[in-house]
Amino acid sequence: MKLRWGLPALLGAALIPVWVMAPPAVKTDAPDTVDGLIARAKATGATGRALVDEAIRLVAVAFPAHSLWHLTESPARALRAHRGWSHQYNTVLSEVLRGLGFDTSLVHAARVRGFGYPWWLSGHSWVKVIVEDRALDACACDPTSTVGNPPFVPVTAELPLRLVTRWAVGAALVPFVVAEVWRAWLTGRPVAPWVYGDKDGSHP
Repeated sequence: MKLRWGLPALLGAALIPVWVMAPPAVKTDAPDTVDGLIARAKATGATGRALVDEAIRLVAVAFPAHSLWHLTESPARALRAHRGWSHQYNTVLSEVLRGLGFDTSLVHAARVRGFGYPWWLSGHSWVKVIVEDRALDACACDPTSTVGNPPFVPVTAELPLRLVTRWAVGAALVPFVVAEVWRAWLTGRPVAPWVYGDKDGSHP
């Protein structure tokens, strides 16, 4: 009985400092609301695929930092702070594209390969958008990403991204994030970029 109660207490004690010491919001000139991103995309005068590509670029620029350190935040809050992970920035991308008049849905795969590392396997979420009567992949992981040409290939089934998926994936990642942050603190090394770092398209 003592062991059962002791383990959650130990995990909680390890989690609280990680949560409190999370990096602050990133400073950038990019819009920090979906409406602001929609307005900026419309101002380009682009249409069709070019407009989708512009939305991808704008959302990617608005999320210059990749962060699993903040994986429990809502997409709107992640956008205001300008850092997040695929569940957050691609949800924002989906909302921007809908605001521009496109039909979208969010999908997820337990494993994708890519992001500059052929050996890298990771879960990832992205957007399916209807462009010219075709359902194409869109991902705001990098400003150079274009619709129909994301920097990854799913190697497991592509499934709808449901609310339960968001919470289940986030909960599964928490112990790994906590362990990595504590490893960095105890060794004096930087936190691994898969937890927090510049979002240059090499991390999901």
